[in-house]
Amino acid sequence: MKRIRTINETLLMLKQEDPNSGLSDFLIRKLANSYKIRSFKTGNKILIDYDSLMAYLRSEDYDLPMEQVIMR
Repeated sequence: MKRIRTINETLLMLKQEDPNSGLSDFLIRKLANSYKIRSFKTGNKILIDYDSLMAYLRSEDYDLPMEQVIMR
């Protein structure tokens, strides 16, 4: 099961794993908007695939397509 979270929830999960992490909500949003990580747009909200973010930070390939989905 994929771990899909809001940007703030993603940041909280990341801080639990690494309390000294320097990542910000701005950077996560920028990665999502530039298709570096998998994310979904629902209205004004962006949902992040947490596993995609972690793979990106580890410089690993991630097998899901890097595309945005706009849900109405």
